[in-house]
Amino acid sequence: MFAASRTLATRTTRAFSTSACKLNAPAVTSTSTTAKTTTAAAEALKPSLPRAYFVERTKSGQLPVYSEFKNAGNRPLTVIRKIQGNATALKTDLLSTYPDADVCINERSNQIVLKGLVMDDVRQWLSIKGF
Repeated sequence: MFAASRTLATRTTRAFSTSACKLNAPAVTSTSTTAKTTTAAAEALKPSLPRAYFVERTKSGQLPVYSEFKNAGNRPLTVIRKIQGNATALKTDLLSTYPDADVCINERSNQIVLKGLVMDDVRQWLSIKGF
């Protein structure tokens, strides 16, 4: 019984080590278009600088972007919840992408509130950013 568990552990170790080797493989240096796409894919896999904020996903795996309606439905709002870290940095990134947006920060709950129904745009922007 012990020998079987040891072989299982060595199999999983080998599987992880071979997948790590594929990510660190050197890029092919040729002038073909496949080499250019390979280098672009390698650049995309490189870790970026750490951000000052993180948007955690919900339990079901969705981005925590919600709609709210105030004043009997006359004022639609979009809310980004589950922000960990610096919400002000997230606000400045949002404003750099969408300069016309009206963005407020709820400091007690560390949430960002945007005027209007822009849930789809914000979800797409967050997924492009890697959240």
